Amino acid sequence: MRTFVEVTDEKICTQIAKFCSNYSTYASLLNADTLKITNLNKGSLFLIFVLMMQGKLQTLAISFTAYKDLLRTGKGGGILGALPALTVYPTVPAPPPVCLANLESLFRDVIQQCVKSGNLTEDIAKALGIFEEVATSSLETGTPDLSLKLMSAGHPTLHTTIGDYDGFEIWKDSGTGFVFLNVSSSPNFNDTSALPAVGVEVIWIYKIIYRYKDVQIGNWSNTISVAVKGIV
Repeated sequence: MRTFVEVTDEKICTQIAKFCSNYSTYASLLNADTLKITNLNKGSLFLIFVLMMQGKLQTLAISFTAYKDLLRTGKGGGILGALPALTVYPTVPAPPPVCLANLESLFRDVIQQCVKSGNLTEDIAKALGIFEEVATSSLETGTPDLSLKLMSAGHPTLHTTIGDYDGFEIWKDSGTGFVFLNVSSSPNFNDTSALPAVGVEVIWIYKIIYRYKDVQIGNWSNTISVAVKGIV
């Protein structure tokens, strides 16, 4: 699953506000650092205020420049009136407290903590406004590169990259043809099937295919053959 952070000021402001508004519903699952969440909420309120003031100041800058142009060259036509009113900070309600700098970095840290919790589902990510939809057309051409990573106590560990997929299916031929073995959501899969009798060596053959939204997708991988021997 992929998460994302918006790029423009207005969109990231809305995204962080949505995240903060809904995070408490999933706090016990995602278990992000409490201080970071507190600072993110504080930053969200302050960013909303700063962007509002920036909009007012930009409007003032445009109108003041037009006033100067009319004064100097008559550009725009009309009669020179009173000076544009300067923007002032509101006193009621008072501006929210100043937050820490680099709010975007803090937001990214919190998102990564949510991902590492292992409990960030697609539905939760959508509720928090951080889920990035992946175009399935780009996934349909994927071919996993299957390799043997290591042997652990005689059991082979298979490896492939997962990327934007949910995981992969493992199919195994122990001598009678390929049959479904398991599904892995991790790049590494350790086959803990019973080993042959002590001193007996057999060949296990594997192939895998990616999964996305609980179905196969893409192309079958290369096959790899592993010599497995019964050990004491």
